[in-house]
Amino acid sequence: MASEYAFGVPDTIPAGPTTFVLVNRGNELHHASLVRLGDGKTVADFQSAVEAAMKNHTPPPAWMGFAGGPNAVTPGDTVTTTQTLEPGSYVFVCWIPSADGVPHVMKGMLHSMVVSAAATRAGGGAEPAADLSIKLTDYDFQLSRPLAAGRYVVQVENAGAQAHEIVIAALPPGKTLRDFLVWERAGEKGPLPTGRWLGGVSTIDAGGHAQFTATFAPGSYLLLCSWPDAKDGMPHLVHGMAKEIRIG
Repeated sequence: MASEYAFGVPDTIPAGPTTFVLVNRGNELHHASLVRLGDGKTVADFQSAVEAAMKNHTPPPAWMGFAGGPNAVTPGDTVTTTQTLEPGSYVFVCWIPSADGVPHVMKGMLHSMVVSAAATRAGGGAEPAADLSIKLTDYDFQLSRPLAAGRYVVQVENAGAQAHEIVIAALPPGKTLRDFLVWERAGEKGPLPTGRWLGGVSTIDAGGHAQFTATFAPGSYLLLCSWPDAKDGMPHLVHGMAKEIRIG
């Protein structure tokens, strides 16, 4: 569960294939980006590093790993992801900014969690069979086949050299990718030129993979990656990692 500005999640879960269901009970967009902390690192270390990275517009330190998690959904909606988690210390984070420009993580929207090798998962856990795959590259989305209307389990594979995410937003009639890019380059001022946000997979490291479930109605959609580039700190969508698709 996500709201302003908190997560309702367990403090300890078993390692292995793990399914998260994010229910957005807030009034803003939220996601649950899962960050693995390096050995010996604490939540306080994480908070200090995030503050420094945001202040200096620099990449996060190498001891942060990115393990996926449910991406942004509209208030009242739900998104489901499955990712295989190694034992360790993790933090759930919402990087999305409020209307005042302050990321939710800086308003306290984070929750620490231990992934335990000793804990036992009922049923053993398994990754779901996928209906199609989307490869994330530097800087593109490569779909294994065209989408039609319907419900899909989507396998997301990060085939790029950098960490990436995928988030999907519906476009209202008359709006295009260009409208979104104009809004973004103008400082994200005014109402979002999008409709419903359907989720996706939050940031995953190079070589990582995860699955998410989404239902598509006929219409136009955006596939977006807003993760900051390792070289210049700009969102990957500025480098071209933004795609408009049409579902008939």
